[in-house]
Amino acid sequence: MFPAKLVFLPILAFFAAVPCSAQSPDEYRKMLDDAMKSGGPSGGQSVQWDARLKKISGEVLLKSSEAAEWVAIDAAEVPLDPDDLVKTGASGAAEIYIENQGVIALGRNTELEIRNMEKEDSELKLLLGSIVAKIEKFAMNKRKLSVRTPSAVCAVRGTEFAVEHSRFNNETAAAVFEEGSVSFMPLDKDGKELGEYVLEPNTEIFASAQIKRHKAVRLSRMMKHRGQIARNRERVRALRKNWKPLSMERRDAVRRAALRKNIMRPELDGPVKKKVRPARAKTKPARTGR
Repeated sequence: MFPAKLVFLPILAFFAAVPCSAQSPDEYRKMLDDAMKSGGPSGGQSVQWDARLKKISGEVLLKSSEAAEWVAIDAAEVPLDPDDLVKTGASGAAEIYIENQGVIALGRNTELEIRNMEKEDSELKLLLGSIVAKIEKFAMNKRKLSVRTPSAVCAVRGTEFAVEHSRFNNETAAAVFEEGSVSFMPLDKDGKELGEYVLEPNTEIFASAQIKRHKAVRLSRMMKHRGQIARNRERVRALRKNWKPLSMERRDAVRRAALRKNIMRPELDGPVKKKVRPARAKTKPARTGR
């Protein structure tokens, strides 16, 4: 934490330059309150979501931007930072908690990059697999969350949604369930947007190199995620009752403890090869004389 005087000095300097006679007491108090909330007249640093990773089952790996190794995650919640990579195995499942305001469930064989966790403009990148999310509408009021894949961008505004990406045909699918909306923007091979399509409740859309005309249609193929949406609703209700904020010091300590394990794991792309021990030579029992 910064010493108190270091926080107040730029604020006092700012108000010293403002003629008090030009401000009413109420206006002056409002300016002071706004400056205190923002950390100073310049706005200070952006506010980050307290995002945490929770292993649900199977193999769940985490790699920070400072490390080359994948670390296996146990049952404890691990705070996430920008540029973290999360990966689940063939039987893996995990959840990311956006404070007590939302849950993002990662399915099997999923790779997700935490690109930015600023509350005003958050961004995730789905490299492979699927995510299913429930985020409270009021939590996203005047805030942005986007999910980017190699073939599309999904701009989310507090909703129940799912996004899938397959490397086969570079296909991305997105769906909205009971509430909210998503702006879906397909990308060409150079990453240029090919228009914008708005997904309303109970609709889905697909994008790939083979699809020339994009259109939102009634929910069908993505219906398989309805069960996870229901579980996410329950999880959000539980989070709102049981969420415990962490100080920055405690958050950093929990994260360091999780990453300090440095458990080396093989990549999840293929099976682990077992070492084959050489067979022992068979020896015949010695004959005994009669």
